Amino acid sequence: MLLISSWFILFRVFKLFIVFSLKENAGYYPAFDCVYNTVLKDVIPKVAIVRAASYERRSLEEKLHEVLGLIGGLECFIKPGMKVLVKPNLLSAKAPGRAITTHPELVAVVAGMARDLGAEVKIGDSPAGAKTGIQRVWDSTGLAEIARRDNLELVGFERSGTRPVKVGPFTYYISKPVLEADFIINLPKLKTHILTLMTGAVKNMFGVIPGFRKGLYHKEAPNPRHFSRIVVDIFSAVQPGLNIMDAILVMEGDGPASGTAREGKMLLASTDAVALDTVAASIIGLTPQKVHTIKYAAEAGLGIGWLEGIEIVGEKLNAVKIDDFELTSNRALELLPKFLMDMIGPFLWMRPKVDETDCVQCGDCVNSCPTKAMRQPDDTSIPIVDKDLCINCWCCHEICPENAIFINKSWLARKFIR
Repeated sequence: MLLISSWFILFRVFKLFIVFSLKENAGYYPAFDCVYNTVLKDVIPKVAIVRAASYERRSLEEKLHEVLGLIGGLECFIKPGMKVLVKPNLLSAKAPGRAITTHPELVAVVAGMARDLGAEVKIGDSPAGAKTGIQRVWDSTGLAEIARRDNLELVGFERSGTRPVKVGPFTYYISKPVLEADFIINLPKLKTHILTLMTGAVKNMFGVIPGFRKGLYHKEAPNPRHFSRIVVDIFSAVQPGLNIMDAILVMEGDGPASGTAREGKMLLASTDAVALDTVAASIIGLTPQKVHTIKYAAEAGLGIGWLEGIEIVGEKLNAVKIDDFELTSNRALELLPKFLMDMIGPFLWMRPKVDETDCVQCGDCVNSCPTKAMRQPDDTSIPIVDKDLCINCWCCHEICPENAIFINKSWLARKFIR
């Protein structure tokens, strides 16, 4: 182990020597930024931040060129003939104005830029409820209309088949279009997440798992730490080459689906998904090391998870921080030490509950529940939660189209957690 660590350190020192040599000889090697961000990115990864106030197409094109130019430009990564997969966050069939999904205009512009460089581009994801009809997701998120307008190809992972990929002792079944792509452009949305505190570039790759298997992983990993390790496993198998975060409109509160949309007015980009999430977490007031997906991915050597190891270019971090950003209401529970939770857990709980006024009895929550804790006696009944079966995976809360599932708190939780 000591020998391996020594070689790893020597390797990084050697790459740092190359970095400084290239800087000193910029005239000899004019594409320094391109090399830095494709070959030497794990030395000191760059995260670019630019102000972006609108999803208007012309404005987006300008801002995307600006943010990508700070890390070398898209032409550093995309070459003619490449098979490129653009992976947005299409959580469920929700309108783009609700800040639940990556905005369709951003998806279209990025896909168009890659196609203009000679790539064969596909746009794909595995949203909640896609097994029963992904067209509803394409339509509601605005992607269907924009795909027709720009002649872009949409692929649903449920119908594309899977291939097994081993990560350590575990096997994950990943969509074929993902594994067949030469290059993945990851387009996460900046949002809170009631299970993992935030959802970003690392968590967005969980969508490469099609259909019911996502629910199985929730069942097998019922707490945030275990679930985050599964997310990181999957991310390690299909690391994207480029990550562009949609933070023009963001979500605060109890995300990723039932929070509140607010303006973030920025785009972030990096070749290092972990570094991107680290900067994004800091922007919204989270300590990156407290976000399990960031912590575990950094520990696995999949990216840099601490600000001191990241070069931020473009806007300064302090200039874009959102000081009044509202985090998830269950955040305090996640931050309590395990021994303390074991002691007071029976009295300090939070569970999903259905608001009978807003519920439309669609049954989406029942179908998405991995443990069958959500039950609906008939099509006209309000679903009920079996607290003995509920594992607090919050899939029901995440998928509800009417925001009719809220967080029910015990007396102690209401008293001490706001």
